[in-house]
Amino acid sequence: MPTLLETASILDKMLKEGWQDQTPIAVDNIPYEDVQGTPYLSTQFIPYNTNNEVLGSHLTCKRKRTTGVLSILIRTPFESGIGLAYTYSESIGEIMDNKNPVCDLFTLASATRRVGDSGDGWFNLMCDVPFVSDNT
Repeated sequence: MPTLLETASILDKMLKEGWQDQTPIAVDNIPYEDVQGTPYLSTQFIPYNTNNEVLGSHLTCKRKRTTGVLSILIRTPFESGIGLAYTYSESIGEIMDNKNPVCDLFTLASATRRVGDSGDGWFNLMCDVPFVSDNT
């Protein structure tokens, strides 16, 4: 039953191992200097709801169930076409969708949305990987 810190670490590890250095990955709250013209991913772990759940005996199996997303910003050079960004999004889905990496942590189908031109030379897509994590 992973804590929030463990959940964030597990999801980060899943992405990095599956991604295999296709591009750099910037992690939330860690300094990163992008290189103009070099695509990269930027991740944020966002837990957004925690509820009490009772599984089994109400005396022995009280848990907190947290839902949230691993939000992955895909940045590709502006005017390079949309194909690369959407290809990266599909790759993220193959790595992260509908997985159960450890007991009591599940990922769901990712959702991609267009963010577009950020005005600083980058085209952006956002790929959100929802998760459900149970802990005591």
